[in-house]
Amino acid sequence: MKLVICLFFTLAPLTVTAAEIRDIIFPVIGSVSYTDDFGAPRSGHTHEGNDLLGSKGLPLIAAVDGTIRYVAWPEPDYGYYVSITDKDGYRYVYIHINNDTPGTDDGNGGGINAYAPYVESSYPVKAGQLIGWMGDSGNAESTTPHLHFEIRTPDGEAFSPYNSLQTAEHISSPVVAEQLDGELLPYGEFTGGAQVALGNIDGDTAIELVTGTGSGGGPQVRVFERTGDVISSFFAYDEQFHGGIDVAVADGLIVTAAGPGGGPHIRLFRANGKPVRGWFAYDQSFRGGVSVTAADLDGDGKSEIITAPKGSAAPLVRVFTQRGKLLHEFYAYSQSFTGGVDVTAQAATETSPGRIITGAGPDGGPQVRIFSQTGYAVNSFYAYDKSFKGGVRVSLHNGQLLTAPWSDGSADIRLFSIKGNYRDSVDVFERWWKGGYDVSTYNGIVTVSSAQGKRRASVWRFN
Repeated sequence: MKLVICLFFTLAPLTVTAAEIRDIIFPVIGSVSYTDDFGAPRSGHTHEGNDLLGSKGLPLIAAVDGTIRYVAWPEPDYGYYVSITDKDGYRYVYIHINNDTPGTDDGNGGGINAYAPYVESSYPVKAGQLIGWMGDSGNAESTTPHLHFEIRTPDGEAFSPYNSLQTAEHISSPVVAEQLDGELLPYGEFTGGAQVALGNIDGDTAIELVTGTGSGGGPQVRVFERTGDVISSFFAYDEQFHGGIDVAVADGLIVTAAGPGGGPHIRLFRANGKPVRGWFAYDQSFRGGVSVTAADLDGDGKSEIITAPKGSAAPLVRVFTQRGKLLHEFYAYSQSFTGGVDVTAQAATETSPGRIITGAGPDGGPQVRIFSQTGYAVNSFYAYDKSFKGGVRVSLHNGQLLTAPWSDGSADIRLFSIKGNYRDSVDVFERWWKGGYDVSTYNGIVTVSSAQGKRRASVWRFN
C-alpha cells in the first residue's frame, strides 16, 4: 500500500480557527476512510484539511449549493483542484482530483478525466452534483488515492472539516447539473450529442434551429424557435435506429441523412414532420453514415443537396437536385482516405459563384477544402495544427466559415473567411473539455453543439 504523505500548499493564509459544523453533503460517493488529520505537520506548514482515502475514480460531488470559484487548469504542481463558494461565503476545496487515464497511473488523463461537465469557474453548482473523480494528482502522486477536502471561512481561514463530514448526508448517486443560462438541451439528459442546422423553415422572418440526435439516440428531429420553444418534433427514420442523424435546411424544408449503421437515405420533410420525398445518396448497402448540407449552388433559386460519407468509404461528394437527380460528384480528398467528410456550401450570388466546402474526418489532418459546384478545387487550408487528427466540422453562410473539432478536441471554434483567413473564435464549454462538436452559421448567428463526448447534448447560440 502507498504511504499517505499529502503535501499541499495554498495561497490562503495559514491561519486556523476552532472547528465548526457546516451542513453539507458528504463529498465522496463510495467507501472512504478518514481521520481528523487537520493541523498535522507537513513540510513547511500544517495540514489544512482532511484526507479522505478511497479508490481511484470514486465520484466527487459538491458539498453545497453554490458557485464554482476556481478550477485548476492546466494541472498545477499540487494537482487538479476545485473550489466552491456557498451563499454564506464559505469555501469548499477539493484537491488531488484524478489526473490518470482510466486503468492507469500515467498522469496523462487530462481535464476530461479529472472534472465532470459543468465544472468551470463562475458556473453554478448544486449540492450533490458530480464535479470530478478521486485520484492522486500533483504532489500526491506517490500516495494512496484520496481527496484532500477543506472548508474555509469567508475571510479565508481554514478549520477542520471533520465534524461537518461526520454529520454530512451521504447520497448514492450524483444530482443532475442545472441547465445553464443560454444553454439549450434539445434531448434532455441524452448524452449522445446533437447535430445542428439553422435556417428559415416556417416562412416568417425569424431563424429556426433544427437538431438531430447523435449516436445512441432514436432518429429524432426537433425544431426550435429562437426562444427555445419547440415548434415540432418527429422521427426521420425507424425509431429503432440509433446511429444518429445529420440535418440541414433547404428552401424551408428539413433535410436528414442517416448516421453510421443506417443506409445512405436522404429524406426531406416539412416543418411539421410531413415527409416530402427521399432517395439513396450512395449504394443502399453502405452503412458508414452520411453528412448533408444544402445551398443554391447555381443561382436558379432552388437549393441543391450535397452529401459526403461520414466514414468507411472513399470521400465522394455528391450534388443532387431536391428530387434526387445526381448533378455532380467528386473526391474531396485522396480516394484512399476513409475517415469521413463533413460538408457545407455557399449559395451563388450575383457577385460570387456557389462553393462547396469540406472538412476531413477523424484520422485525416484538419484540412478544409473549397470547391466549385462541379468539384474544381479552388482553395484549401488547415483550420488547426496539422498534427491534429480528430477531424474538422465546417459550416458556411454569407462568406463566414465556421470550424470545430469533429472529435477529441477542445472547444476551439474558429471563424475564417472563405479564403481561409482567420477572423475570430467563439468560447463555449469548459476550457479543459475535449470532445466533438457540430456547428452551424446563418445570417450572423452561430450555433455550437456537443456532438461527441461524455456529456448531455448541449447547444449554444451566439450572434
